[in-house]
Amino acid sequence: MKIRFTFLLGLLLPFWAAAQSPCTTTNATGCVCAQNGQTNCDLLPDITVSAWALANYMAGPTEYPQTGAGVNNGRIRVSGSTPNIGYGSFTVGSLNQWVCGTDTFTDYNTALLNCTNPTQLIQQKIYHKNGNTMSFSTRYAGSMTYHPGHGHMHVDDWATFTLRTEDLNDPNPLNWPIVGEGAKLGFCLMDYGTCTQYNGHCRDAQNNIMVNGDFPNWGLGGGQYNCSPVEQGISVGHTDIYSENLDLMWINVPPGTCNGDYWIVLEVDPNNNFLEANETNNWCAIPFTLTQQVPNGQFVADVTPSGSTNLCAGDAVTLTATQGVSYAWSNGATTQSINVTTAGSYTCTVTSQCGTDATSPIVVTTSNTATAPTGTGATVCQNTSATLSVNGAGTFEWYDALTGGNLLGVGSTFTTPPLAGTTDFYVERIETTPGALSNIGPATGAIGAGAYHQTNTRYLIFDAATDFTLNSVWVDAGSAGNRTIELRDASNAVLASVTQFVPAGQSRVSLGFSVPMGSNHRLGLSTGSIADLYRNSAGVVYPYNVANLASITGSEAGAQYYYFFYDWELQTADMVCSTPRATVTAIATPAPTVNFTGLASNYFSNDPAVTLVGNPAGGTFSGPGVSGNTFNPSVAGVGTHTITYTYTDITGCEGIATMTTTVDLFSSVVGAMFNVMPAVLPNPHGGQYTLTFDIAGEHEVSLSMITVTGQVVMTQDFGIYSGSFRQSFDMGKLARGVYFLELDVDGQKVRTKMVYQ
Repeated sequence: MKIRFTFLLGLLLPFWAAAQSPCTTTNATGCVCAQNGQTNCDLLPDITVSAWALANYMAGPTEYPQTGAGVNNGRIRVSGSTPNIGYGSFTVGSLNQWVCGTDTFTDYNTALLNCTNPTQLIQQKIYHKNGNTMSFSTRYAGSMTYHPGHGHMHVDDWATFTLRTEDLNDPNPLNWPIVGEGAKLGFCLMDYGTCTQYNGHCRDAQNNIMVNGDFPNWGLGGGQYNCSPVEQGISVGHTDIYSENLDLMWINVPPGTCNGDYWIVLEVDPNNNFLEANETNNWCAIPFTLTQQVPNGQFVADVTPSGSTNLCAGDAVTLTATQGVSYAWSNGATTQSINVTTAGSYTCTVTSQCGTDATSPIVVTTSNTATAPTGTGATVCQNTSATLSVNGAGTFEWYDALTGGNLLGVGSTFTTPPLAGTTDFYVERIETTPGALSNIGPATGAIGAGAYHQTNTRYLIFDAATDFTLNSVWVDAGSAGNRTIELRDASNAVLASVTQFVPAGQSRVSLGFSVPMGSNHRLGLSTGSIADLYRNSAGVVYPYNVANLASITGSEAGAQYYYFFYDWELQTADMVCSTPRATVTAIATPAPTVNFTGLASNYFSNDPAVTLVGNPAGGTFSGPGVSGNTFNPSVAGVGTHTITYTYTDITGCEGIATMTTTVDLFSSVVGAMFNVMPAVLPNPHGGQYTLTFDIAGEHEVSLSMITVTGQVVMTQDFGIYSGSFRQSFDMGKLARGVYFLELDVDGQKVRTKMVYQ
C-alpha cells in the first residue's frame, strides 16, 4: 500500500499562501494564468518524471541476478515519482462506464457478470479561470482497472520502464535500443506528498529544485487526492510516488545480458491520453551499470524461438538471439531476430559487450502439408446426393468454403446433401504430430541434504518459453493425505489447481496443468494444503533447463533450496497442420424435359388401340392398357387412367411426363341399356348435319361435341328427356376434322363419330 503524508500539508503550506486570495477548484480569485496578465485561461497540469527520484529514492534502482533471487530473478526494481509542476490540478474521474471486451456497461454489477475485472472509462477535468470564477470541462482520457496486487484502482498505461543502450548518434533516449522492459504500468494517482516534503523531486526546465512556494497556484486540487474509484489526481506542487518494493515496479533483464553501462528510461503517459501544458517533459533517463549479469568473457549466446520450431507449411517462427552488439546468422542475416519459414538448422554468432559466442543449433522442421490433396468430383441428378472422394492416405476434412467455413465431414469420401444445382466443396488433409515429452528438474531429492518441510507457502519459480502441459511431478511425502497443488503466474494469480491424494513415501502426482508461455511462474501448494513434503537444502544448482521449453530458475526461499516437486514431465502441444484446400465439384444435372402425344382424354371401351409418341424418343411408356408404345382402351378398361412416359438421358437422370385419359362403356352397351341409338345424317358432312336419337323412358340427358384430342367444343343440356329427338346443327367456324357427339344419359355416355369434311 502507498503511505499517505497528507497530515503534513498544513505544516508545509507557506505563510504567504494563507494571506492571499483563495485558489481552489471552486474559487479562482487567487489563481494565476500561465500567461502573465491573463485572467481567462485553462489551468493545465504539467506532469513530469523525476530523474532524481529514479536515481536516489530508496537508494536508487536495485539489480538482481538471473537466478537465486526468487521472484526477483533477472529484475531491476525501480521507483517512480511524477510531480505536477503546472498551473492546474491533474484530475481524472469515472465516466460511470465499464468495459468488458467489446461491450460497454453503465452499471458496475452488470459488468461484473460479464468479466471478472471490468475496465472503468475515465475523463480528465480541465479547470478554467475566468476572472474570479472557476469552472471545468471534461474530456475522455482512457481507463482505469482494479489492481488485485495493490487493492485499488489504477489508471491504465500510466508509465513504462525500459533498460536501453546509448546511441551516441541520437540525443533522444526514447529512441535508443531497448534491452529490457517492464509491462506498461497503471498507477493509482494520488497526492503522495508535496514538493517541499520530497525535496529534489520537483524541478523546472532548468533542473532547478522547486518547493511549495515556487508554485503560484500551489495546492490547487486540494492536496487530498487518493486511490478513489471515483476521482484521482495530483494537485499542483504535489507528487505521486511508487516505490520499487511495490508490485510490477521492475524491468525484466533478459538472460545473457552483459554487465556494463546502460540507461534506465522512465516515461509517463506514453500514449498521450492526458492533456498537459508540456508534453515533452514526460520522461527521464539515468545511467545505470549492470554488475550481476554476465561478466566479461563469460558470455553465452542462445536462441529463443517465438513458438514451436515444428512448423506447418506456410507458417513462420521468429528466432531471437541473445542481446548483443552484432549478429551473424548461419543464413547470412545480421539482425538480432530472423523470421524462418523453411526447415533447417540455424545458429547465430553474437558479439556482445562481454564477449563473442556461437549459439547451439536450433532445428526447424516443416510438415508435408504444402500441397492441396487431389479430389474426385461426381455428376448426379438434381435433388440427389453425390459421393465425393479424395486421393491418398491420411485424415481429411470437408468444408463448405475455401477458407474458414463449416466442417461438413471427415474421411476420404463425403456424401453431399441433395443438390439443387452444381456445388463446390473443399477438402484438406490434416497432419498431426504428437507433442514431445521431456523432463526437467532433479529426478529425486538425492541431489543433497534436505528434510520434510511443513510450510506450504514455499514454491518453485520457472519460465515457460512456450505453452506446454505439465503432466506430472515426483514427490516424497512424510505422511499420506490430500495435497492441493497450484500453478500461479508472476503476480500470484492461480492459473490451475488440483487436489490429489498423495501416499506416504515416493510417488508421482498427476497434474495436467496447461502452462502458458511466460516468466516467473510459480508451482507450489495452496495456503490451505498440508505440506510435509521433502525439499532440498543443499546440492541445488539452478537453473534446470529444457532448451526452448522451460527453465526452473529458483525458489521463493532462495537459490539454496529446491521445494517439493521433482522430475517434472512436460509435454508440448500436438502440432496439427493442414494443407491448402482442394476444390471438389459436385455437378447436379437437371432432369430432362419430356412429353408425349397420341393420347386422347376420352375413349370408349371398344375404341381401337392408339400409338403414343414420346419426346425425346427412346423412353418407356407405362400404365393400364399400355404395351410398348400403344394404348388399348379395351385392355385398360372403364375408368380414369394415368399413362406415364419415362426418359433417361446419358447422365442417368430421369424425366417423367404423365397424362390422364378416361375410358367409358362403348355405345352399344349404353344404347342397349337405355334404348338410345344416336345417328348423324349425313356422315361425313360439309358443315350441316342432323342428329337423331330415341330414348325410352325419362332420363337426364346432355350433349357434348368433342375433338379427337379430348377438347369439348360444344355442350347442350336437355334436362329430363324422353322420346324421339331430331335437330339440325351447323359446325360454324369449327375446323374440319373428326369429332365425337357424346350423349350423357343419367351419367352413362354413348358416343358416335362424325366427319366434318
